Amino acid sequence: MHRAVWLLGFVLAVTALAWASRAEATVEPSAGAVAVATEESDSLFTVAGRLYAQRRYSEAIPLFLEVIELDSTNGNAYALLGGSYFQLGDYAEAIGAFERAIQLDEGIKLAYLGLVAANYMTERATDAQQWLLKLIPLLNGEERDRYLATLSSQFPGLELPGS
Repeated sequence: MHRAVWLLGFVLAVTALAWASRAEATVEPSAGAVAVATEESDSLFTVAGRLYAQRRYSEAIPLFLEVIELDSTNGNAYALLGGSYFQLGDYAEAIGAFERAIQLDEGIKLAYLGLVAANYMTERATDAQQWLLKLIPLLNGEERDRYLATLSSQFPGLELPGS
């Protein structure tokens, strides 16, 4: 199971860096309170993403929570908040954050992957299986092969399509 935690951590860290870089590159100065809140949210998200990538999950969590307070529609912040909780072994909080991420944006593959892993780690194989089946249609061919190979090695109790 330790490899599963490491794998999810690696995937989440790479994604955090990509999102943080994108957020940093797209911040545009503009007038008004909304623009200031958006800029502050993007800056906090960038810092939190970097902390996450450095595996400093305990430090990243309060920043992701601040991002969410400023922008409650930021599905990526919820996904990485879930990843932070997951890495610290707080699977119940992770599941809640991952589910909220998907409510906001059904395309966040990372949240589905997190739900598969967190549910599996809490011995809820049926729930893990259901999230896996929701993830698969979102994956392109190369991703599908890579994710399924990884999931089959990390979570042997899951029934993978074509196996």
